[in-house]
Amino acid sequence: MSAATRRAALGAILAAPLASVPAEAIVPAPGQSDLAHACEWASDHWHSISPRCRAENWDDDKLDAEMDLYDEVFERALAEPSATLADLKAKARLCLTDFEAHAFPFRNPEDNSEPDDGTKMVLMVLREVIKLCA
Repeated sequence: MSAATRRAALGAILAAPLASVPAEAIVPAPGQSDLAHACEWASDHWHSISPRCRAENWDDDKLDAEMDLYDEVFERALAEPSATLADLKAKARLCLTDFEAHAFPFRNPEDNSEPDDGTKMVLMVLREVIKLCA
């Protein structure tokens, strides 16, 4: 997805609060690879953008800069192969975060369209990968 698409999706969810863990609270697990840590950070960072944007009244440049940080990790996850199950789990979590944000851009479930079977399958497989790699 392009940065503009992500920006549009984020704009749609800015009206609703999100439960999230601040990105600063993420501590790498012992033995966790840099790739896994980056993917876990990016997933949490995505969820922290909306509440921080509202609380700190970000301008467009600040929002773009924060989203660029997320995009850099996303692009890295695409480029680097997983070497461990922890890498795979972290990539699956990042993918799930991104996929859900775009498949369900509105926090009010009634505002989102019903996912088709393909979307349901992708969501299910990503959740199973995360669970099996834990």
